[in-house]
Amino acid sequence: MNLVELLIVGAIQGFLEFLPVSSSGNVSLILMNFLKLTPSESFSLSIFLHLGTLLAVLVYFRNDIINILKNIKTDKTSHFLIVSTILTGVVGVPIYIVLKSIFENIQLDIGNIIIGLFLIATGIILKYRSKSGFKKVEDSNIWDMIVAGVAQGISIIPGISRSGFTLAALLGRDFDKEEALRISFLMSMPAIIGGIILEANDITLVANTYPALISAFITSIIVIKLLLEFAKRLNFSYFCIGLGAITVVISLLIL
Repeated sequence: MNLVELLIVGAIQGFLEFLPVSSSGNVSLILMNFLKLTPSESFSLSIFLHLGTLLAVLVYFRNDIINILKNIKTDKTSHFLIVSTILTGVVGVPIYIVLKSIFENIQLDIGNIIIGLFLIATGIILKYRSKSGFKKVEDSNIWDMIVAGVAQGISIIPGISRSGFTLAALLGRDFDKEEALRISFLMSMPAIIGGIILEANDITLVANTYPALISAFITSIIVIKLLLEFAKRLNFSYFCIGLGAITVVISLLIL
């Protein structure tokens, strides 16, 4: 990939990561169909590009993170993150291992269909789980933490939006929408770190992608700010369903 392609891919990753539309699914589609990477390479690179969005979360929520670390023994948010992260790993790592094997042995069009179907599923879930509740993290219980962690673990599947799936899970547990967004942002940090560690063996593919990481970082900062301001007005379910349906139909036509 050349510099312009890297910057564009990074910007797309940064723009979509915190929108409930599956950044990994959409970036994988772009990498496979426009930049002609294999499904396996696209899967690996889409995960690694999350490093840029991780840095954005660290910068934007630095005060929250410092406060959590200072009061880790008593802070409810830290307890929520620890439990949900453990469940994310328990669920997500086995899925990652299976998917890695699958994407190394499937054709491009089949990969498109799989991602498209999961985009549709994400849209449907968002459509019926978008009502804001009343809970804050201080009101959470162990089941809230488990459900959020499992949802995030499942979202390692390309096409399943991490933010969308965790938001749907939290809203389903009656969390306030803005609070659910904040928790989802913070939950992304350990999940992204874990994904990058799993992709460390593919360093030859990602060694020259730092312009994309910078682009993803800058775009993510902007999106986080805007999303927190306009969260109650946004509905991404139709975007997911429409894009997924188009992807599936086109892939079936050219099989």
